Amino acid sequence: MRLIGGVFSWVFALIPIVYIGAMLWYFAGVGGNSAEGIVGIGLGPTVIGLAIVGLLLALPLVIKLLRVVSGTNRVPGAGAAAGEPSGETQGFDPDAAIANYMRGRDSAPPPPIASDAIGDDLRPFTARPGGFGRKGV
Repeated sequence: MRLIGGVFSWVFALIPIVYIGAMLWYFAGVGGNSAEGIVGIGLGPTVIGLAIVGLLLALPLVIKLLRVVSGTNRVPGAGAAAGEPSGETQGFDPDAAIANYMRGRDSAPPPPIASDAIGDDLRPFTARPGGFGRKGV
């Protein structure tokens, strides 16, 4: 199944590049297969824009091709089974990490209370005054 998915990803990556290449070929044919002809009929900015978009769309395909050729196509730890810890996560205890976080959280001082909240109601803010567009509280 992995082979089919890999083939489809290459095909789907090639579709926009082939489409833009065909448009560039057509515009070059309309312009007389010369840069002066393309500029002469006003297609210069269109062809330059298509070339830039084509290069941007080809960049991921080129990177993928370089990764395949160089042999760095696989991500480290991607071949490990779902239940097996990889070499990087071996010995990691999530319960201990959560306990350590909660221990640090409990020892933190509480946030400061505003000086006007010392009264009986312990409300940190005063009531908003009524004004235009607001109902009095």
